[in-house]
Amino acid sequence: MPAKKNEPRSRNEILKATIKMLESTTYSSLTIEAIAAQAAVGKTTIYRWWENKAYLVLDAFLMVTDTQFHFDENKPLFDSFRQQLNSLAMILNTQIGKSMLTIVTENDEIANVFYKSYLSPKRSEAKKFLYAAIEKQEVKSTINLDVVLDMLYGPIYFQILIYKNVPDENYIDELITQIMSGILIKKQF
Repeated sequence: MPAKKNEPRSRNEILKATIKMLESTTYSSLTIEAIAAQAAVGKTTIYRWWENKAYLVLDAFLMVTDTQFHFDENKPLFDSFRQQLNSLAMILNTQIGKSMLTIVTENDEIANVFYKSYLSPKRSEAKKFLYAAIEKQEVKSTINLDVVLDMLYGPIYFQILIYKNVPDENYIDELITQIMSGILIKKQF
């Protein structure tokens, strides 16, 4: 059956409605009915694209974060990771970020999709960025890229999930300083 002319617009409106609703409510309070009303569509239209609200929130999260996490190869390593980690802390502190964390901790299937569609591509980009720094002889070639990335990003998730604390710029600067001091060939910051 060919797609109707307004389907892509409706899909986009549903995602926007989800994002807007999550600005003022929690994931557990969010309903498909309320999203449908906000987007001015029927529930069946939502279920045409998403089997449940968890998948809908995942797509809304991906929409919000699509342009926020790209490395600038012209910036120093420290500044690029500062921008990345501050953006991550900021997005995870929003209702849509908190909702996504709730979903991935409760739903293994969504966690797997989240990993494949969000974490893995972002991690690949970060690895390429670190590898380019190795090529430029800014970073030691003996580092384990996965461990370094875990050391950089892990504390942000840990602070938010366990301590319910959003890391501030000072925390992030200190985190990066500590990690960079162990991987840089010479100090750059």
